[in-house]
Amino acid sequence: MRDWDLRHYRFLAALAAEGSIGAAARATDMAQPNASRLLEQMERSAGFPLARRTPRGTSLTDRGRVVAGLAAEVVEAAESLTRAVAALEGGRGSLHLCASLTVAEHLMPGWLATAQQRLAGVTTTLDVGNSDEVFDRVRSGAADLGFVEGPTVQTGFRYLDVGRDELVVIVRPDHPWAHDGDIAPRAVAAAGLVVREPGSGTRQTADLALAPFGTGPRFEVGSNAALAASVAAGLGPGVVSRLAVQGALRGGRLVEVPTPEMQLARVLRAVWHAGTPLEGPAREFLEIVAAVR
Repeated sequence: MRDWDLRHYRFLAALAAEGSIGAAARATDMAQPNASRLLEQMERSAGFPLARRTPRGTSLTDRGRVVAGLAAEVVEAAESLTRAVAALEGGRGSLHLCASLTVAEHLMPGWLATAQQRLAGVTTTLDVGNSDEVFDRVRSGAADLGFVEGPTVQTGFRYLDVGRDELVVIVRPDHPWAHDGDIAPRAVAAAGLVVREPGSGTRQTADLALAPFGTGPRFEVGSNAALAASVAAGLGPGVVSRLAVQGALRGGRLVEVPTPEMQLARVLRAVWHAGTPLEGPAREFLEIVAAVR
């Protein structure tokens, strides 16, 4: 069988799929006499019949079906290799990232700018979702590397701490809390807070910090920008990443409420599937992030 090449494997896989030499010859762009001779050559190399010839057509033997199944795997692998080489031609491959909203909006642009030269030739895509969605995309293989901001890492993932962040309680400037000094955690928990949606790392951290102090009504929004706008419109106090509102705090459009008794610090992490070695552009990108954090 050392004289078999991809043409042999393609023909045998086609014979299994098409059910006749003539149809397999057409599928592999061969004349039927040449296909018949190719099959005979393969049988001599294998040392046993691969097909039965009858007046009604040609069918694979039991051994032939086994070999044809393996031949189909060879063809699939060769086609996969061809696609990979085509993707790499003129470039170094692709990198699929997924980041939670806070990381994507406030840290990822700088990381990508730093990586631009080192990862020249790599096609990079970035998806944005909440932390649970990031885990889902990395788990499914849709993303090579994810970045989350929640308090825990889901089972089946490896991770690296890449930064720190802090949540803050914010109000509009005319809210009573804007002038009351330190606010007790129980008062924050009981307030009608504007919070991120379930699954968000910001929401998970806020819920964990407030859990010992009870709970009040919650107004859920799907983004940091929507949260800040809702607080500015007077819907109520909000809990959000400092990164997301630092401009509004500096400009006086929102006010940070001191809450020294609440644990609102959190770790930002890169995560990847525990069963998949981190290599190539994904590993290089993580090294860049670790160096500039």
